[in-house]
Amino acid sequence: MSKLTLSSSVGIGGENQTDDVLVVQKALNAIYEKIELSEPLAEDGEIGEDETDSPTCQAITLLQRHLLGFKNPDALISCNGMTHKALKKALVESEPILSMFLPKIVPDKDLKEADFEQAAELLSCDVAAIKAVSEVESSGSGYFKNNAPCILFEAHQFSKYSHHRFDESHPDISSPKWDRSLYVGGEKEYERLQKAMELDRSAALKSASFGRYQIMGFNHEAAGYEDVESFVSDMFFAERHHLIAFVHFIKSNNRLLEAIQNLDWSTFARYYNGPSYAENHYDEKLQSAYEKHNAE
Repeated sequence: MSKLTLSSSVGIGGENQTDDVLVVQKALNAIYEKIELSEPLAEDGEIGEDETDSPTCQAITLLQRHLLGFKNPDALISCNGMTHKALKKALVESEPILSMFLPKIVPDKDLKEADFEQAAELLSCDVAAIKAVSEVESSGSGYFKNNAPCILFEAHQFSKYSHHRFDESHPDISSPKWDRSLYVGGEKEYERLQKAMELDRSAALKSASFGRYQIMGFNHEAAGYEDVESFVSDMFFAERHHLIAFVHFIKSNNRLLEAIQNLDWSTFARYYNGPSYAENHYDEKLQSAYEKHNAE
């Protein structure tokens, strides 16, 4: 079940916080055909003064009628309520994950200063430290030009999680050892992911890194998600979700947490990117980025 993150209720009589309304609008647009919505909603985070005349509230009504069978829908999505859970379930079951979001979902890109400050407070570290990782890990952006989250598909991980079943038949996406030459880079990595998903969906999603902080799918629990489907789905919606997942992931690992708090970039790089981090001067790039942001 997709973890469609809401902090408050949305709809008629709801709190209707802008971020929550926007998340709901994006989710409803992703399944607009399933709930027989005549056209996609404007993704503006607004309900409007007249809630009963709001296209978003009317879409919630359609959701409740078609997916829950409500005879008297109240057009309200309460956190973790029946409508919220039905919407999350529909997102996962509607279509395969890539076609489900592309090109219908236009993510909420970029992070605000307040986002960085909140993350730094939760991790008890410098804001500049968060910004340094944000800049270095995915070149300062969590999305490709086609609005899909940045990914890198790891053939050796797919081999592991699919129990080596495809090493011989599909050596380009399933390899017993890490092989740099298998990467194709950029948006084309989705072609490799899609090919792997057709063989073993769960293993494929666990074998790619997603978003601005390139968190591996198999680390979904450390990132705060019950399952890999929920994690991947959330990465398509908003870059803010990437940051929240990053905070959870760092807090789950004491070595990483202490390293970012102490600005120990070599230790951070070792546990975040593996023992070969020095080959790419990852720790040096983090140090340089930190000094730049700390001087701002």
